[in-house]
Amino acid sequence: MKKIVFCLLLLTFSFRLAAQIDYLEPVKPFSSYTGELGEYYRSVFSLLNTGFQKQPYARFAAIPSFSPEYAMSVERKNGRYTLISNTLSRTYWQAEKGTVTVDTKSVVISASLYQSLGAIFRLVTEQVQDLDGSTAGLDGIVYYFSSTDAKGKERMGRKWSPEKGTLMERLVLVCQSAYMLSRGENISEQTLAEEAASLLKALQQRSKEEPDAYKQPMYVGIYPVGPRAKTLSGRQVEEPAHFSAMSPEEYIANEMVYPAGLLEKNVSGYALCEFTIDKEGVILRPHILRSTHPEFAEEALRIVKGMPKWSPALAGGKPADSNYTLYIPFRPQLYRNK
Repeated sequence: MKKIVFCLLLLTFSFRLAAQIDYLEPVKPFSSYTGELGEYYRSVFSLLNTGFQKQPYARFAAIPSFSPEYAMSVERKNGRYTLISNTLSRTYWQAEKGTVTVDTKSVVISASLYQSLGAIFRLVTEQVQDLDGSTAGLDGIVYYFSSTDAKGKERMGRKWSPEKGTLMERLVLVCQSAYMLSRGENISEQTLAEEAASLLKALQQRSKEEPDAYKQPMYVGIYPVGPRAKTLSGRQVEEPAHFSAMSPEEYIANEMVYPAGLLEKNVSGYALCEFTIDKEGVILRPHILRSTHPEFAEEALRIVKGMPKWSPALAGGKPADSNYTLYIPFRPQLYRNK
């Protein structure tokens, strides 16, 4: 029974981030990229946005790994509601400069579909997951979504090849269908409108039930967060080490002293601290795997070194040494509000 419980806990630690990140993810400003990558982003989006209105109402772009990039914009022109799409003649990354052309097509749509798509894009770009790291892989497709809020500010989020059955997958499918409709393919506008209305309803329901879920900081990256499946000697863990007094997150929030200089500049970031929990529950050898600032690393180590004893992992029914990685987010606003 303990083994089953531990497996469930491990699944929770290993997959909860991917499962819970059913939101768009932050987009790094294209101006911050340098070299060939920076040139690629600036050039490809300039081409993809050819002929689109300056401020996006509901705009979608797809960047596949090995096929031409494409984009779609939902717009109102001359009193008509339209889907306008641009498709590049070939993959921009592999092409010689100046050889890529843009194929533009459009279709008139109903006011109701226009409004549904606009509402969907506003909602998903307002609820971008607070994320450290990235889920993007080496292949697949990265999708970008942008809109303009009531104050005239452009908002953007992205998603890499979303999991099946998620709201973000439904979002991509709706956008893909809208793109195909604009290209003159055999897509039913009525069916698309129904799918868009259903998605909007589901997104609004989630917003009502979990209004602040996307604000909870999360880490996704190459380092696994939480307990390890095996002890230091290689035995299978039956029950993982855990912090008995409260959750580690609560302890961190209570003990954190935000580095003054970074707090004053409103700098956010994170640290990943790995340590061993011995048979007595004592923390040994804490060290930083990754941090965005040296000051965050120092504060993370201070917090971890000051933690009381944990309940050690169990292997073969006996306490055992095991490793644990703790994700420590630093967010000025959350710190000020505590």
